[in-house]
Amino acid sequence: MRTFFEETLKRKNIIFQEYVKTADLCTFRIGGTCRYLIEPQCIGELVEVILLCEQEGISYVVIGRGSNLLFSDASMSVALIRTTALDGLLIQNNELIASCGTSLPHLAQRVARLGFSDLVFACGIPGTLGGGICMNAGAHGKDLGSLVKWVEVLYPKTGEIRTLFNKELSYSYRNSVFQRKNIFALRACLTLCDPLDFDAVRAQMCALIAHRKATQPIHLPSAGSVFKRANGNISIGKILDELGLKGMRCGNAAISEKHAGFIVNLGGAKAADVSALIDRIKCIVKREKGFEPRTEIRFVGFDKC
Repeated sequence: MRTFFEETLKRKNIIFQEYVKTADLCTFRIGGTCRYLIEPQCIGELVEVILLCEQEGISYVVIGRGSNLLFSDASMSVALIRTTALDGLLIQNNELIASCGTSLPHLAQRVARLGFSDLVFACGIPGTLGGGICMNAGAHGKDLGSLVKWVEVLYPKTGEIRTLFNKELSYSYRNSVFQRKNIFALRACLTLCDPLDFDAVRAQMCALIAHRKATQPIHLPSAGSVFKRANGNISIGKILDELGLKGMRCGNAAISEKHAGFIVNLGGAKAADVSALIDRIKCIVKREKGFEPRTEIRFVGFDKC
């Protein structure tokens, strides 16, 4: 079965590698290995690869820039399908249509040059459009879900491709239908409705990037904010700061001294270190505040909610 899988990828000239270090595929710089890394060069190839995995019973995970992932330390038999080559975009009037692998900072820059400020908030989010619309990524009180007009999605079990409009996507804080249904975003259309002079947009972006550098530990590997806000508005980072947990460590994973909402890799940290630290944080917050914080990052290769 695996030989047929590999031969099919070769025959179709779809780029893939075997036994790849997953630490090289995520911003945490943590992980073991994956059996395959497959890199489609167009939406058609992405669909083909997903359907081939389904057909051959190959476990797979679709990833983007790996900015919101924690990979297991193990050697995983999974196929990782990376979308970063899928970065096509078209902007007409006040609508932007982009492929799932397009980086959010790149989108923010392109939109700004056209004199729209709608994506200023995304200029410092180091992910892709696909990941962003699935988790409803946001910052500074704004999110992608509010801009989405429609998303073209693949239903992998049937091979059907459909267009889902905003009202069908069930957007809420860091949540969407993608987290409850087995579907994949291929491309999306965003509506731009906030025109502003480019110099003013650029000034806003520069201010946000400067704020990020001043307040977040971007000099160390991490996966961004680890926990979702409680009730959508209570910062877990602020709670951890108030509890005096900055700097708390498990192995070489630590709560950032700069921003308590981040867990950082101090060098050579293991996924087990991060997982153990997350569990300790949950226990402490449950004991001191009466609730258990929910994680925002995705765990790949081991069982964890």
